Amino acid sequence: MPVRVRHLGLAAVVAALMLGPLLAAQGRTVAPLAPGRSSGPRLVVDVAAHRHRISPDIYGANGAGRSFARRTHLPVDRWGGNSAETYNWKIRGSNHGNDWYFENFPDCWTPAFGYCATGHGYSAVDAQIRQDRASGTQTLLTLPLDGRVANAVTYDNSNPCSFPAARYDPQDDHDPYHPACGNGRHNGAFVAGPDASIAGTRAGAAFDGAWVSHLVRRYGAARRGGVGIYELGNEPGLWDQTHHDFHPKPVGYDELWARSVAAATAVKAADPTAAVLGPAEWGWPNYFCSSVDLRALGSCDASSPDRAAHGGAALSSWYLRRFAAAQARTGTRLLDYFDLHYYPQGSYQPATDVTRSLWDPHFRDPSWIDHTIRLLPRMRAWVHHDYPGTRLSLSEYNLGLGVSSSRRVQTVIEADTLGIFGEQGLSLATYWPEASAPVPGSAFAMFRNYDGRHHTFGDVSVRAASSGRGRLSVYAAQHGGHGAVTVIVVNKTSSALSSPLSLRHFRARAHATTYTYAGHGIQRQPDTRVGADGFTRTYPAQSVTLVALAPR
Repeated sequence: MPVRVRHLGLAAVVAALMLGPLLAAQGRTVAPLAPGRSSGPRLVVDVAAHRHRISPDIYGANGAGRSFARRTHLPVDRWGGNSAETYNWKIRGSNHGNDWYFENFPDCWTPAFGYCATGHGYSAVDAQIRQDRASGTQTLLTLPLDGRVANAVTYDNSNPCSFPAARYDPQDDHDPYHPACGNGRHNGAFVAGPDASIAGTRAGAAFDGAWVSHLVRRYGAARRGGVGIYELGNEPGLWDQTHHDFHPKPVGYDELWARSVAAATAVKAADPTAAVLGPAEWGWPNYFCSSVDLRALGSCDASSPDRAAHGGAALSSWYLRRFAAAQARTGTRLLDYFDLHYYPQGSYQPATDVTRSLWDPHFRDPSWIDHTIRLLPRMRAWVHHDYPGTRLSLSEYNLGLGVSSSRRVQTVIEADTLGIFGEQGLSLATYWPEASAPVPGSAFAMFRNYDGRHHTFGDVSVRAASSGRGRLSVYAAQHGGHGAVTVIVVNKTSSALSSPLSLRHFRARAHATTYTYAGHGIQRQPDTRVGADGFTRTYPAQSVTLVALAPR
């Protein structure tokens, strides 16, 4: 199972460069049908069908920059990642685990070390919360769940680490900037007997509850603009790898439940108005099985020992049932969002096929998963069956990561992804940026601020269909019950496509404002001429086009 290398600070660095030159205004003219283009699939938008609200929280991000947050009216900003699992709010630092030699780092190092100049009292969490409050963004905060957090930090590059060379050498590798710290492995395997007390201190539900109470005192309760959502840990199925020093044994059903319910109870006691999100699991095998079975067997099914001991139920299903039973027993909902993480695990031809695993019941993922994933319908079915009323969340995802190195293709993939989120009724999503796949600002702006004047995609999803969704996908939404209809068309191919769009149960004005992303920011286009039954338009290769239809 691949483990991603992630650093909490990376998101903030990358996000500052998200949007770039998004918009270029052009004069208002009417576009003629361009000749010589390939014939595309037929599109249909029916404003009276499949109507449901689109949650604005699907347009969230991890560690977003201030400029991006303001320009896109960012709805949710997540504090998360591997190092959040070991974050100690009292000392303002965390252990970076397997991501960087199991070392403790403060939120801010000394200016001489070149990290930042804000001083030893700097809190990265407080800085994010203040930024979020200033931009009207809801904070999603990850709480430590694996039982330990960093015990101390220094400001002179002599940070505590869990595998000091003096005690554990020989080791396969050492921090090149701090050779006293090793990677905890010898001949590829973890060294025996990690001592969690070297760099960590115990931190359970009481620690989490105290942090929530501290944040309520400082920023107010969730309903009054404080931290709105708390996440129960980060990717527990990987703790024995990512945080082997603090949690060397794989997590089973019972431990995950015990830690989750204790932390959720602590959150609700400290702030009854806050929402709780979990289990924030990393990927496909741990949606179904605990790491106890996966480490021992390499795979699992309903007969695997840990799963069989819990009725053979998939771990996600069992987790939801336990929270449902807790609510029935106590009268308090402890879990508000059922949350998973999702990243591509293989190569896709074409690269834009990667989004099909979010929804397509006929698409077998061409990766080691080798299964029909249909992630969002699967999550919806689990919730419907095991804990109705629980909202659906993907607090980490990046569909372009490892799939394409082209920023243009990554933007097309993300626009398609955001359209799917709205179509499928997802409640919340926060994009995780990486250096090779940073946030595609133009994709988000298409939905949140396509014209630079804060106009957005609609908030009520309506039926939109394509006869060839693999080539040209279409999404549509209305503003409220009777407002304008916005249509987003995503051309996934390397050729321009001319396609007719049939418009049903909506009388539009003759000219529709149009914007297109085709590799160089969002550009105002000549208006689209709209007839009684719809319109025909040419969509550039690898592009995203928005057509705003005003009611007549």
